[in-house]
Amino acid sequence: MNRHERYRARSLRAAAAGVLLSVGLAAHATDFTLGFGAGADRGKTDCVDGFACDHSSAHGKLFLNYRLDEAWDLQALGFAGSRFKGGDTTDDGTTFGGSFRVDALGLAAGYRVPLAPDWWLRGQLGVAAVRTRFSYAAPFEGDVSKTQAQPLAGLSAGYAIAPGWLLSLDYDFTRFKVHSTRGSLHLLGLSAQMAF
Repeated sequence: MNRHERYRARSLRAAAAGVLLSVGLAAHATDFTLGFGAGADRGKTDCVDGFACDHSSAHGKLFLNYRLDEAWDLQALGFAGSRFKGGDTTDDGTTFGGSFRVDALGLAAGYRVPLAPDWWLRGQLGVAAVRTRFSYAAPFEGDVSKTQAQPLAGLSAGYAIAPGWLLSLDYDFTRFKVHSTRGSLHLLGLSAQMAF
């Protein structure tokens, strides 16, 4: 076999390996979905006299889904940016106001139901490590933070706009705690997702 034939044989083997690799990757092309989104949220806290109470905020979200089969998947997600104002009461009854910031990392199992061609509905349940930081308003100053495991639930309605690209309207719910304040956090947003 001369040099030209050896080169052609190597090229054919490389091309065949490339085709097999492409087929293998295509077979798993929809196993993972990377998504990012943003939207409005509402954090419910107590209000105190003499301090403005604001439960509305905005958030950003990043998530990675791994499909176990046609219906079930696992989602790792994080969201940040939820900031709102409220109040708390000390053990001796002193009330104070301040600002809350809530961030979370979570893991959830999801179940997807096809509704129509290119449309689907997905529900999920899981747990999140929710970090809440409370910054005291004057005259107290300073801040306190707490990270706690909290339940995580969600519902999404999605549409496949193109092969491998999805848009969804997402609702997520969790809870938070800092000092003696417990509250609920509701997030509603739009997400773009890419399958790979």
